[in-house]
Amino acid sequence: MGNDGLRFLLDDMSVTVGDTTYDSASVTAGIQQGNAAYSHAGELSEDEMNTIIQYANEKGIEIIPLLNTPGHMDAIVDAMEYVGIEDAAYGDNYQKSARTLNIMNETAVGFTQQLVKKYVAYFNSQGCSVFNMGCDEFANDIYASSDGMGFGALQDKGQYGDYINYVNSLAKIVQEGGMTPMAFNDGFYYGGVTNQGTFDSSIMIAYWTTGWGGNYLGVQS
Repeated sequence: MGNDGLRFLLDDMSVTVGDTTYDSASVTAGIQQGNAAYSHAGELSEDEMNTIIQYANEKGIEIIPLLNTPGHMDAIVDAMEYVGIEDAAYGDNYQKSARTLNIMNETAVGFTQQLVKKYVAYFNSQGCSVFNMGCDEFANDIYASSDGMGFGALQDKGQYGDYINYVNSLAKIVQEGGMTPMAFNDGFYYGGVTNQGTFDSSIMIAYWTTGWGGNYLGVQS
């Protein structure tokens, strides 16, 4: 429900970061504007998601929600800019990612973390046990001409540890919300690099790729 677009909106979309509260109507409008700019397919309401989960439960299927961050955040980045958060997107030299969070921007990170917290609370209340944080393809729109990934660039700049800390902070939010954190494999110990930080070992890995351009994607053991 949250990969580039954000296709499911809670009844209450208000987000509080520090002393600032971004009201539900403004956040909703920002998300909808971002969805329209990306590829608008409409958003599910909370009642509609309740119905989907109830039907899945009746069939013995557990829903695993995905709200992808810090990459694949087109609509959420647009929403942050809509409510007045500056420099929400990751920038590299003369380019700026259209979909990737600036993990060095405390306000943007705080907004994203609080948004994730709201969705974790909702899905936990519906009996879901696993929450996929995504965490894949960092700034892949900027680095498409190389290996399609920004993880190598983060490592070169000494910022890979900041990414690891960000992922771990999300995992903590998910755990504190009563769910198991999940993430895609490609950002974990990218290129076999293990000396720039340690990922939370409780994160469940969802494998989807073996890498691009000959880069070995290391993963959590």
